[in-house]
Amino acid sequence: MAPNDRITELFREHADSLLRMCFLYLKDLQLAEDAVQETFLSAYRSLNSFKALSSEKTWLTRIAINTCKNIMRSKSYREPPFELSELIPAESNEFGQRETRISVSAEISKLPIKYREVILLYYYSEFKTAEVAKILKIPQTTVDYRLRQAKALLKKTLKGVDFQ
Repeated sequence: MAPNDRITELFREHADSLLRMCFLYLKDLQLAEDAVQETFLSAYRSLNSFKALSSEKTWLTRIAINTCKNIMRSKSYREPPFELSELIPAESNEFGQRETRISVSAEISKLPIKYREVILLYYYSEFKTAEVAKILKIPQTTVDYRLRQAKALLKKTLKGVDFQ
């Protein structure tokens, strides 16, 4: 398959989930869109060197996280006020009521980044803890600990929401 066709296929498969993850990471839709665009440009540049030691989703997620971290480190980055409603359509009822999803996502966005990223990867991107560890380049036990800590922090602010 030609590189252009392959990157187009990867974009169709993963762009939406990467956009949601980048948005929750950066808290700004335009920056998230830029991060996703940069993710796919980086992926295109290194497509020939991808050795398939992990899934393409894992590979793209790692690139997206690095891109988000680079954006957050830039001098021009200022954490914007969180406005999730632009990413969840009014008619959305997929995981419960729209307001509940906005509340949960808003609370996740308030977590320290080390907890936020494991929640995003584990619950939103549905990676297993071993994959999360590989993406973040940390031990799996650290992922497990951060998930427990993040859930404990969220339980304090989100009454009645079940985190399994």
